[in-house]
Amino acid sequence: MKFKALVLAGERPGKDPLVKSTGAPCKALVPVGGVPMIRRVVEALLASPTVEEVFLCGPEEKHWQELRPLLPPSVKWIAPASTPSRSTLKALELLGETPVFLTTGDHALLTPEVVEYFLHRAPRTEGADLVVGVARYETLRAAYPDARRTTYRLKEGRFCSTNLYAFLTPAAKQAVYFWRRVEEKRKNPLAIVRAFGARALAKYLSGRLSLEEAFARVSRVLGCRVAPVVIPHPEAAIDVDDPEDLALANQILTKRGEKEP
Repeated sequence: MKFKALVLAGERPGKDPLVKSTGAPCKALVPVGGVPMIRRVVEALLASPTVEEVFLCGPEEKHWQELRPLLPPSVKWIAPASTPSRSTLKALELLGETPVFLTTGDHALLTPEVVEYFLHRAPRTEGADLVVGVARYETLRAAYPDARRTTYRLKEGRFCSTNLYAFLTPAAKQAVYFWRRVEEKRKNPLAIVRAFGARALAKYLSGRLSLEEAFARVSRVLGCRVAPVVIPHPEAAIDVDDPEDLALANQILTKRGEKEP
């Protein structure tokens, strides 16, 4: 199965902390190991045999004009919408067909190995419309003790997001519609919490909710079948969202022996 890859590279409202600290024109152009982070993401995708095309949704056109000479000409640009969920919906509608692999422009440590691991396993999740990559927090902490990430405490342990998503069927867009509602109700988070039900919330808070149960509940709320793939590569859980993340990413690249160009 071949995937179209969609990279969300829009800009958040207000001044991004990385843009402010580095002086880069936009987040996509922030250098990580001396290379614009979005270029690192694109190169990892283009080096993955399972990816057939790469699309960027964002940054704004003025920054895309600066970025375009730094990327292979095969990369296609889509103007971003007002929010990440709206950008995703717009891009999915333009791409038309599934499967689509979605990641983010700040996934600067993404490697072809991580992409291939996820994309080879995603279609094997029986009956799934949407597949989500997750990582065990203990794996991340064992490799990088200074890494700080939002975690979800489940029966099997703590997990964190990897910002890797496989849209396998058109029904997967239901998850993006829910995401849009979350954005619209960000000032009323209790309304979102209630959607998952008191019983599931109680089990989660007590650490008794399993990974399978969590995704079963998510599937019911989102209106499509959502399944996880647990990724053993710790770097999959690291994005570059603030100056501390940037320092960690640079340290990791230095340990890999990568020199700035």
